[in-house]
Amino acid sequence: MSVFTENPVLQKELLTRFQLRRQSKANRIAIFTLLGLIIPLVYFFSIRAMVRDQSASRDAFGIFVSVLEVSLVVLLTPAMTAGTITLEREKQTWNALLLSKLTHGEIVSGKYIGAILPTLVTLAVLFPLNVFAAIAGKVGLGAFLLAHLLLISTALFYGALGMFCSWAARRTQISTASTAGTIALIVLGTPLALMLWQAVVPYNYSASDPVLTFIPLWINPYAAMLELLGQNNPVPHVAVICSLLSLLGAAVLLGIVTRRLAHGPKEMSA
Repeated sequence: MSVFTENPVLQKELLTRFQLRRQSKANRIAIFTLLGLIIPLVYFFSIRAMVRDQSASRDAFGIFVSVLEVSLVVLLTPAMTAGTITLEREKQTWNALLLSKLTHGEIVSGKYIGAILPTLVTLAVLFPLNVFAAIAGKVGLGAFLLAHLLLISTALFYGALGMFCSWAARRTQISTASTAGTIALIVLGTPLALMLWQAVVPYNYSASDPVLTFIPLWINPYAAMLELLGQNNPVPHVAVICSLLSLLGAAVLLGIVTRRLAHGPKEMSA
């Protein structure tokens, strides 16, 4: 069964997330405001500023990618996936889904792709703005491609993290809290760990880049993106390692969920 064309789980997820008639009035207003007002304004003011001052285009590309889009990926993707399985349990439809003729791989892939697709669509909407900023700012093709590889791999990992927590928890609130705690540990915990390490271990960090010497920061997408787009001495290998670890982590988490679903509808009973 094709994941993209014949998977009923994916089709259901897409209808639920993209069909405006099923959205609440507040959600429809938010969606139309975002698509019809906020994004055009972002494009207009950003392009106008870059045309007037082309020297600021590289900085604009860095802000778009390392701040706006990384934050979008880190916050939006797990929020979409943290309730994929727990909501089915709460609606008492999870066991029926497991007992259907669908394989556990089809269930996981359908839920996962349907949940991360809104993030990927949003990144696609912002992609032309990145292209314009990169051309105007003379950003290298390698840095441009690696930055977007890091964005996509980060989205895949944080989406898989949310889905794993949704499988491991029985309630959506617990799943959401677990996902948020893990994200805070990665995004905020690694810089705090660096500060503690600098206070405990005597080392002249002023003579070197702490991101390069403190390996835990290599899993932080913000640190990796800032190192990649650094103006003075760009360092691509941190972004490469972070991307590879994110892809590996996503594969491992989704693999665990898929294998555990093979135990049947009572896989969570203990």
